Amino acid sequence: MEDWQINQAPRERQRAVSGSAKARASDSPPRHLRQLVEVLIDSGALQRPALAKRVGVSKQTVSELLSVLEQRGLVQVAGPLNGLPGRSSLSYALRPDAALALGFDIGGTKIAAALVDLRGAVLAETVVPTAVGGLDQLVGQVVDLAETLARSAGVQRFRVQACAVGVPAAVNPATGILNLAANLPGLEAVDLHARLTKALNCPVSIENDVNLALLGEVASGSGQGKRDIAFVALGTGVGAGLMVNGRLLRGANGGAGEIAYLPLPDHRTTARSLAQGHFETIVGEAGIREAFARRGGAADVSVRAIFDLATAGDTRALQTIDELAGHVALGIVSLIALVDPELVVLGGSVGARPELIERVQAELAARFERPVPIVASNTGARAGLAGALEMARRQLMADLFGEE
Repeated sequence: MEDWQINQAPRERQRAVSGSAKARASDSPPRHLRQLVEVLIDSGALQRPALAKRVGVSKQTVSELLSVLEQRGLVQVAGPLNGLPGRSSLSYALRPDAALALGFDIGGTKIAAALVDLRGAVLAETVVPTAVGGLDQLVGQVVDLAETLARSAGVQRFRVQACAVGVPAAVNPATGILNLAANLPGLEAVDLHARLTKALNCPVSIENDVNLALLGEVASGSGQGKRDIAFVALGTGVGAGLMVNGRLLRGANGGAGEIAYLPLPDHRTTARSLAQGHFETIVGEAGIREAFARRGGAADVSVRAIFDLATAGDTRALQTIDELAGHVALGIVSLIALVDPELVVLGGSVGARPELIERVQAELAARFERPVPIVASNTGARAGLAGALEMARRQLMADLFGEE
């Protein structure tokens, strides 16, 4: 299993607070069980001889492994494929809905949530406004969403055995405590992990939302096959997820990648702006609108409209985007100098704009001697949720069937 797929320290903590997880930890899955399940996920119904060949074990071992899965209700006998009687003629298929996983991408204004089966197939998905009012309201909303998704999918919620939650905050990797959570009022320094684990009655992982967006890109987006990669999200706010040698880089307090606080020189640089996240004040949506207004543009125009004006040839809009690209390139140079990624993915409502990426590439070539590919996210606004679902499903697979 890749290092990024499971946050090991939180998993140990999850097992300490969850009785069912504790039981699974003490009853480690048999060897080759995970391989057998992966084969069933990829290939559908197969007979014992074919399974033995794919896994590289004897038919007797396959029979023993299938027996374990049958006892847990995780496989079903699909019947003889050739019409002949006998155990060897029986085919076996995974019951992908026997165990399920939840993913949540919690933002300051909305929550995206989905339910997936063992294969990663989405059974139900929804987006709702984020509840305001603090910890109790948010936990209650997450539980309600879990119930709603289970009903929509026509499954019992007790089948949910893993959950991953993305939040716009730094998450302490040892304690699960949130910090730098300005977009989630009332959640700074609270133990959201413990509350959700108890409320959902299953192991829960909590991760920074941009880190999860990075995982989504590595799993099914522009970053597939990469082990050293940076994901930079540019929109209302700014953040980055970093992967080094296949391992998600979190830092001592979960704050690795918080590029909003980069102290880039600018006419607006003050001690106050640095403390509040200076880089974000320049390249976030509010900073882009301010830069456009400074050039004589309308103060109430949206960032989308500014890009549209630039496409139409408006000089003020073009100058604004050129300036933005220079600032973004400086931020990316800082990341490259520190972690040396083989690829940079730009995402978010602003970052994924092709006209910005083209300019950033040109600025980067002028500022850094070694070219680093910069590409747009192809998971879009769903990147954080995709990463949460992948993390939750991987956690589920590891708990049920062992590590890869």
